[in-house]
Amino acid sequence: MSRPPGRGDGAPGDPPDDADGRGPSRVPGRAAYLALLGTTTAGTVGGTIINAPLDWIKEDFGASDSRVVLSIAAYTVAMAVFVPLAGWLCDRLGAIRVVALGLGLLSVAQLAAVFSTSLEMLIVLRAVQGIACATFPPGVQRSLPALWPAKGASALAAWAAAIGVGQAMGPPVGGLVAQFFGWRGVFGFAGVFSAILLVAVLVTVPHIPGRKVPIHAPGVVVLMLSIGLFVVAATMVGQRVAWGPDVVVGLAALVSGVVFLVIAAKRPDRLLPPRSLLERRYARATAMAATMMFIMGIVLSSLPLWIAQELRLGPGPVGVIVFAMAAAMATSSRLTSALRTRLGGWKASITVLSALIAVPLLLGAWMDWGPDAALAGVQSVGIIVALLLMGVAINAGQSLSAFSVSLSQTGKNSLAFGMHNTARFMGLATGFAWTALFYPLGSMMLLFAGAAVAAAASMSLVMSGGPLADR
Repeated sequence: MSRPPGRGDGAPGDPPDDADGRGPSRVPGRAAYLALLGTTTAGTVGGTIINAPLDWIKEDFGASDSRVVLSIAAYTVAMAVFVPLAGWLCDRLGAIRVVALGLGLLSVAQLAAVFSTSLEMLIVLRAVQGIACATFPPGVQRSLPALWPAKGASALAAWAAAIGVGQAMGPPVGGLVAQFFGWRGVFGFAGVFSAILLVAVLVTVPHIPGRKVPIHAPGVVVLMLSIGLFVVAATMVGQRVAWGPDVVVGLAALVSGVVFLVIAAKRPDRLLPPRSLLERRYARATAMAATMMFIMGIVLSSLPLWIAQELRLGPGPVGVIVFAMAAAMATSSRLTSALRTRLGGWKASITVLSALIAVPLLLGAWMDWGPDAALAGVQSVGIIVALLLMGVAINAGQSLSAFSVSLSQTGKNSLAFGMHNTARFMGLATGFAWTALFYPLGSMMLLFAGAAVAAAASMSLVMSGGPLADR
C-alpha cells in the first residue's frame, strides 16, 4: 500500500525506502517534474472532460438523464475501488512503472471511446479509464518527494495545484473540443494527450525500484469488494432500481465491510487496527473530504445538464460557466492558507461548511425561481457567482482535511491513508448518484438540499468535542 510521504514513520515528507536501499535510476530534471504534474492533471481532466457535452451524449444514444450520468460515475466508481490496490502495486513494482502502465491503459481506453456504439460501451470504457487513473494519486504522490526530496512540502503543494488545474480545465476544454469536433472528439483529444504524457514519463522520469511490502491479500480484496458494493448500491438508488436488489447489494456491502474489520483485527500488522479509524482527527478529516467531493459531484453532474436544457446553451458556453467553480478551486490556495492562519483549523472548517450549507440552497432557489431562459445572461451570472463561492469553499475544505489527516496518528498507516482517499472518491460517486436520483424530479432546490444536509452533518462531526491541538 502507498502511504503519505513522511519522516520514516509514514508521516508527510519522507521519501520511500526501497528494500535494497537503491534510489532513483538517475537524477530527474524539470521535464520529469512537469510530466508527473501533467499526469495528475490528465487524471483529473479525464473525469470531468465530458461534463459539458453530456447532453449531446444523452441525445446521441437516446438515454435518460439518470442513465447518461453513469458515464461520469463509472470513472469515479472504478477509481474508488482500485485506489487501494494501485497503492500497493506502486510500492511493489515501482511507482513510475505503475503510472506509465496507467497512462498507457488510459490512452487506449480513451481512443476506444471514440468508437462507442452504445451508452453501455461508453460506460464500460469510462470504468476502464477510471481503473487506469487509480494509479495516478498514489504513484505521483509517492514519486514527487522521492525524486525531489529537497522540495519537500512544495512538491506536494504543486501536486495539489495540478489537481485544481485539472478540475478547472476539464469542463471548458471538453466543451470547446466538443463544439468543433463533437463529443467523440473529446475522447480523441484526451487519448492523444495521455499518449504524449506516457512518452514524456518514459523518457524523462527515472525509474524508482519497487520494494517488498506486507499485504494481506484476502483483506484487501474484501475491502475492495465492500467499496465496490457500496458505490454500486448508491448508483442503483440513483437509477431507481427496485428496492429489493438495492437493499441486497447494500447489505452485502455492509457485511463485507464487517468481514474486513474482523480480518483487520486479526492481522493489524498487515492491515490496520480497526479502532484507529475512530480517531477523532482522522474521522473528522475523512468525513469532511468525502463531503467536499459529494458536493462537487452534485454540481459537476447536474449543472451541465440543467444549463444545456433550461438555458439552451451549447457545450462551449456550458463549459465556460462550470469552469467558474474549478477556477476558484485552482486559484484560492492563498486565501485558504490565510483563513486557516487567522481562524485556526477548527473555526476555518466550520466557516467553510457553513458556506456550503448556505450557498447551495441559494443556488437551488435561484435556478428554480430566478430569471428564465429569456434572461440567460442574468441567470448565468448568478450561477457563476455561486460557483465561485463554492469553489473557494470546496478547495479550502479539501486542503484543511488533507492537512488534518496528515497530523492524525491513523493517517500514518498506509492502508488508512488509502481509505481516506477512497472515501473522497466514494463521496464523488455518491454525489453523481444523488444527481441521477433527484435531477429528474425537476427541482434544483431539492437537489442542492442534499449538498446542504451533507455539509451540516459534517459540521456537526467537526464541532463535536471542540478543536484539536495541532501537533
